[in-house]
Amino acid sequence: MKTIKRLTSLVLTATVITSFSAVGISANAAENDKVRVIVSNDVFSKADGAAWDGTLVDEWVDIDENSTMLSSVVKALENHGYTQTGADSGYFSEINGLSSSDCQMGGWMGTLNDWFTNELFGYYTVANGTLEAGDEINLQYTKSYGVDIGSDWSDNTTALAYAEFSVGTLSPEFDPEVTDYTLTVPSDTKSIAVTPTAFNKNYQVRTYKNEYTPAENGTEYKRNSDISVVDGDKIIIGVGSDKWPSMNYSAGGIEYTFTVKFEQEETAKAVSEKLKSTSDYLLTLSTPSVGSVGGEWSVLGLARNNTISDSFANGYYANLENYVKEKGSSTLSKNKSTDNSRVILALSAIGKDARNVAGYNLLEPYADFEYVNWQGINGPVFALIALDTYGYDIPTDSSVSEQTTREKLVDYILENALENGGWTFFGTTADPDMTGMAIQALAPYYNTNEAVKTAVDKAVGVLSDMQKSNGGFASWGTVKSESCAQVVTALASIGINPDKDSRFVKEGGSAVDALLSFGCENGFKHTADGSYNQMATEQGFYALVAYNRFINGNNSLYDMTDASPDSVKYDVDGNGYVDVSDATIIQKYLAGTAKLSSTQIARADVDNDGSVTVVDATFIQKQLVK
Repeated sequence: MKTIKRLTSLVLTATVITSFSAVGISANAAENDKVRVIVSNDVFSKADGAAWDGTLVDEWVDIDENSTMLSSVVKALENHGYTQTGADSGYFSEINGLSSSDCQMGGWMGTLNDWFTNELFGYYTVANGTLEAGDEINLQYTKSYGVDIGSDWSDNTTALAYAEFSVGTLSPEFDPEVTDYTLTVPSDTKSIAVTPTAFNKNYQVRTYKNEYTPAENGTEYKRNSDISVVDGDKIIIGVGSDKWPSMNYSAGGIEYTFTVKFEQEETAKAVSEKLKSTSDYLLTLSTPSVGSVGGEWSVLGLARNNTISDSFANGYYANLENYVKEKGSSTLSKNKSTDNSRVILALSAIGKDARNVAGYNLLEPYADFEYVNWQGINGPVFALIALDTYGYDIPTDSSVSEQTTREKLVDYILENALENGGWTFFGTTADPDMTGMAIQALAPYYNTNEAVKTAVDKAVGVLSDMQKSNGGFASWGTVKSESCAQVVTALASIGINPDKDSRFVKEGGSAVDALLSFGCENGFKHTADGSYNQMATEQGFYALVAYNRFINGNNSLYDMTDASPDSVKYDVDGNGYVDVSDATIIQKYLAGTAKLSSTQIARADVDNDGSVTVVDATFIQKQLVK
């Protein structure tokens, strides 16, 4: 039987498995330092003379630094008192009475993680890193030199036979000749276990997420591993890459892509449909001008929904420049700072720097605290929201009687809360609109300022108490869509799901359901018995945008650092200029000689890799040279 022994030593094929510490593995196996061992005979029946058939062993066995693929199989057999012959010479010629000589082309062959290895079992060891916890060893009997169990030297087909997913529905149905699929899974899915199988197991199969990197060992996931996923992730399965060891010739292999799509729940689907129809309609309207209706709010909603067109955004900006030139001042309204705030929100949403609009710095009026709060609570609330879109520093002006600071803005809002914890435009009764707006302004400080957290938590309770049985909110006795919009926006800004949180789900539905109930053709109504209303449409639209961004894990509606232009992104020290001082402050921060605020740290990560490094300082320096 020298021929079959030589064949087996060549057909026992798999890649040298590298450490999987950086990718998904079987958690239990990894924690317990075990490998799975299967010994089976599925091709030679007892009726035809085999000593046994079926699965003899299937269990997890302990491994240590001295373990090998061979010793793991021996241990599994010994655990059950089964006999074996040949382990001492590196090849199993007989297992529990079933011998390679029982068939003319018979013998024992094995896979490591479903790939036939090109070395004897003794080569794969814990010591050299080719055997690891979580690996699967499958020793199988063959009657035809391996062809009957998936190993064929004469077939160079690098195709996937099938792929099993622990959850989800595949579209289209799997076909080895089709390489692109959608895997639809429940919206609460956290991870997916993938079990791929090749037509010819002489070729390796490797699984990746989002990026196919066949030349980089260790970037793949192990077979059966749980792969964490979010909506839109791509699970990529490669078969037979010429970068991987194989007994057979490879022309480059085949790559299959499975795009993960989360099922939309009923409310999420309704939100998605309403966002699309409203967005489509708003884009058909005339170019927005500067104004509280038909202006900035529609720009904000469309931009944060990522559906604004260049012509819409550019048209608005051109109208704004003309408006500012006509004003001839950075102060857009003599009495209302909210005019500046509203404009800055739109500018931030479309990636424009509010510090230079037709040569005017629209932040300048904020230096005067008396001007900001002249119109009452509304002024400080929207000034704070506008400033925090990009983390703008507040300009200083020695000529004003009271210099504005963020602390003063926050304190002013807190001090003007009603005794019960809500806010109002005027009077002594909490109003859902103003309470929602105040929460939106305080949201960036919710997790870092204890006084803010206490106040906001109390206000959330107030809103819950104000909610009607139909899920809506009344302002001055009437349930209005704008009130629902402000509450939905507020809750999303502090991480509370207005559609799921028990405090905001009443008998008639959730706060989101209530807002959707005001929907009409092209937008929203002001009241339930009304008709299309532009103000209601703009507020309802951006509220649904805020909710949609929340459930999809995006930046909140007013955290627009994801849209900030270079003139803001690179201005780490916030002095209004991008210069060498910005690179220097990053270097000082890394050396521990300078402190940066959370906003400055976000700006300092100029290459968007999630951390502040010397690369960021160098990046700025290179920009200055250009």
